[in-house]
Amino acid sequence: MHAIARATRTGCRHRSIFASTLSLHRRPVHRLLPVTTAVVAALAFGAAAPANAQGAASAASDAPVLRLERVLGASRAPGNPQGTAFVRARSISGDMLDELEMKGDAEVRANGAVLRGDRILYDYAADLLRVRGNARVFRDGALFTGPALDYRLEAQTGSMPEASFTYAPRGASGTADRLEFLGPELTRMFGAEYTTCTPEDRAWWVRAERMDLDRVDQKGSARNATLYFKDVPIFYSPVFDFPLGDRRRSGFITPSFGVNSKVGWEASIPYYFDIAPNRDATVEPRIMSKRGVLLQNQFRYLEPTFRGLVQYNVIGNDRETGRTRDLISTQHQWQGRSGLGAGINYNRASDDLYFVDFGKDIVAGSTIVLPQDGFVSYAQTYWNTAVRVTKNQTLQDPTAKPYERVPQVTLGASRLDWNGLDLAISADATLFEHPRLENGTRVIVNPSMAYPVTAPGWFIVPRLQWHSTQYDLDPVLQPGARQRSRDLPIASLDAGLVFERETSLASRRAVQTLEPRLYYANVPFREQNDLPNFDSALADFNFAQLFNENIFVGGDRIAEANQLTAALVSRIQDAGTGVERLRAAVGQRFYFDSQRVALPGGVGLREARSSDLLVALNGLVTRNWLVDFAMQHSTSQDQVVRATAGVRYQPRPASVLSLAYRYKLNELQQTDFGVQWPITNRWYGVGRFNYSQRDNKWVEVLGGLEYKADCWALRVAAQRFVTSGDNTTTAVFFAIELNGLGSFGTSPVDQLRRNIPGYQLINPPPRQPGRYDVYE
Repeated sequence: MHAIARATRTGCRHRSIFASTLSLHRRPVHRLLPVTTAVVAALAFGAAAPANAQGAASAASDAPVLRLERVLGASRAPGNPQGTAFVRARSISGDMLDELEMKGDAEVRANGAVLRGDRILYDYAADLLRVRGNARVFRDGALFTGPALDYRLEAQTGSMPEASFTYAPRGASGTADRLEFLGPELTRMFGAEYTTCTPEDRAWWVRAERMDLDRVDQKGSARNATLYFKDVPIFYSPVFDFPLGDRRRSGFITPSFGVNSKVGWEASIPYYFDIAPNRDATVEPRIMSKRGVLLQNQFRYLEPTFRGLVQYNVIGNDRETGRTRDLISTQHQWQGRSGLGAGINYNRASDDLYFVDFGKDIVAGSTIVLPQDGFVSYAQTYWNTAVRVTKNQTLQDPTAKPYERVPQVTLGASRLDWNGLDLAISADATLFEHPRLENGTRVIVNPSMAYPVTAPGWFIVPRLQWHSTQYDLDPVLQPGARQRSRDLPIASLDAGLVFERETSLASRRAVQTLEPRLYYANVPFREQNDLPNFDSALADFNFAQLFNENIFVGGDRIAEANQLTAALVSRIQDAGTGVERLRAAVGQRFYFDSQRVALPGGVGLREARSSDLLVALNGLVTRNWLVDFAMQHSTSQDQVVRATAGVRYQPRPASVLSLAYRYKLNELQQTDFGVQWPITNRWYGVGRFNYSQRDNKWVEVLGGLEYKADCWALRVAAQRFVTSGDNTTTAVFFAIELNGLGSFGTSPVDQLRRNIPGYQLINPPPRQPGRYDVYE
């Protein structure tokens, strides 16, 4: 067997039939005399033949000893100074301080590099290794092969003619007429080709006059580079960079192209500035045939105590409107170590239709309110306070404009488990302003006290609150008394049990729980019709709201309550990991009095003695099937008032079918179908189709194809979606993605991920290289 070790020998001339693994030092202390080796065997056992009888004791004391390490790694191998080389061969001869010759599976390991060849000559004076026949160099995850190699050990420089290379962490390979090692971090190739394709399917490659592979910057740089696709040159650049890792760097990002019904043909050419490890910027001209050039700019920064983003987009002369249009968006947040913090979130668009015209998806195109907030906060262990100003810009629909808070002051304090009590108090003082509605100031003080009692299998939590509200109203728009108030005691009792049993789901061990829960709330009636409505609305009725005292959100309405909620939840959890795989729930609220507190227009009034019934089921039914079902059934009307039902089938990666139905009485009725499915071994169909039965029209349609090759992928898709009213936008996406290099065109991946539940890339990026990917 071969033994790998580092041995230091001193004394007289020595010959051993066992030694075939030696170490070379550039800083010699003792002369190592000529050595010949035959069979690689027993150095690992510390054996050496004595030179003579008198030197037996000395030879035994100088015998090489291996140091055993539990963990492989340079950091666990002390005594391996820079410049030490380990050599191995079937035959080693010569003088190590003059010239050493290694023959037969010769190998040298030095400074993280491994050099192999049929025959290796080492010139000590020049510190030069000459490898002849089947030369191989492995360093930093890259393997270089060629007929010959000249390499200097300490400088880690050298050259190799007619070279080939592979870089396993990125799946890359290539060739070069001549290759030069310019130190431990840089490799230069002349007449080079680079690709991530296999030799059997060499679909694309980059041919360059010169190519540099920089390990520190994790990038490749090519000069006079031509990109070939299917043997056809499709792109030329005098300077061309491509990634060798995930490290950021300045330079042009792959341009994108597409067509959109609002802007026409468009192309974006982004440039990325890697200013510092914690700062960057992007400048992206978006050239549109119908409108002109929209210059998009973004700057980001990240510090230990603060971070932020500034974005400014501007088009000097929109050809469709004949005027300048822009968007500014800036978010900054600072959190000091003393507890003091501050932040700002400011957004402004030049006009109501900015997002309709320039938005690339239904989410952006449907933007209605742009927040304009700023705050200063202070927090300590048991209390916190903040001053906030909240303004906004309302787009498209002026009636949707919310109240502005100029300012809002909040104070909160809590102390948990104080002699068994959970104590808390919250206070809020806000000046509300609106250009068309009543204005005024509202002050809320809400102390609370709870005494939770918990044990394995059960809990009970009684809670008391006092809710006090004071108003100071503007008499111009609100006739009557300026000063108004409301004081309410609130009491609740929450109790539940938890039962468990062992079971199985999809042939896997599991634990099933059964969790009955009761929640009682009592709030006396207070007349509130004379109070303004700054921010209250009827809360969405769901399982979380079942366990809340108030059916309204906001501070202007507090419903009277004498009610009991009963719910039953069952979960199935993985027995090994505790991960929840399936959940079923049913719940309903029962009223002992009518509800007389309402919003303007009578919203919230109730005479029924029970709420709607809520039923839900979601999770993995089997390994491949996922269900998501929720229903709200009106017991008074004996009909379903709201429901969502969805099912998803995903038997393997990049193969998914989903079907969903959404319904809300007199408001919404939509069917949604999403798909990503292989048509052949390489072709995939993708689509999302959202149809409104109530409006008899398509809300959003997306369809396309994906093609997966060994080293590239093609995506083609078209999308049409409603922005506002009857306005629609149609976009076409086309992109070719060359694995490990970049993409050309406008990729629909973001749209596919947003629209198709469970969508996955057909060509996922390579994993990050592990510790042993750069070890041979």
